[in-house]
Amino acid sequence: MMLVSNFVFDLSLFSHMQTGNSFFWPALARVTAALFLLLVGISLTLSFCREGAKQAGFLKFFKRGLTISSLGLIISIATWYAVGDDLVVFGILHLIGLGIILAYPFIKHPYFSIAAGLGVFAGGWFASKFLVTFPWLIWLGVQYHGFSSVDYTPILPWFGFILVGIFLGGVFFPEGNRRLTFTCDPEFFWVRIIRKTGARSLLIYFVHQPIFWGGFWAWQRFAA
Repeated sequence: MMLVSNFVFDLSLFSHMQTGNSFFWPALARVTAALFLLLVGISLTLSFCREGAKQAGFLKFFKRGLTISSLGLIISIATWYAVGDDLVVFGILHLIGLGIILAYPFIKHPYFSIAAGLGVFAGGWFASKFLVTFPWLIWLGVQYHGFSSVDYTPILPWFGFILVGIFLGGVFFPEGNRRLTFTCDPEFFWVRIIRKTGARSLLIYFVHQPIFWGGFWAWQRFAA
């Protein structure tokens, strides 16, 4: 979903072509981001149950969050070079990095997490009603007049999906044990593909846009 959604967005960005229904593609992008963040929350609960994670405590999650935030900063620099004022100021990697750090107190309390998640959604609705004259609250979800970005995923309301994911992780994977069973053969071709790509989702996310943008740039340059 992420690859398809971003490919269509890039097609529109580089070729200025209409890419279909104006409702469907933005909706697909939002649903994809929501699922992505739900899986972040679920993964946090699984990571917390791994051997040695509880002993490592907050430091493990802080380092992980800082690493992903640093990758988000690289995305900001790259998009500033590529699209100028529409650069990614606070995109999904920025959110995941900060979200991993902020979510740590909720991991052991899934029902508190779902309540907090609903509160964050409500905060996002409230923040969307305001426009300010300064950029310092962009990360939180308060925009200023004229703000534009090719990827904008602020704390309010998107952090709420991570918190809901923590709740789902606690319900379906208590203490790291799978509550639901699946009958699919783990050696089946498509199952192995999904497992391998899922285990490398951060790498795929980080490299797919440079590949797409490089391809479109080459197409514009040499196909004209």
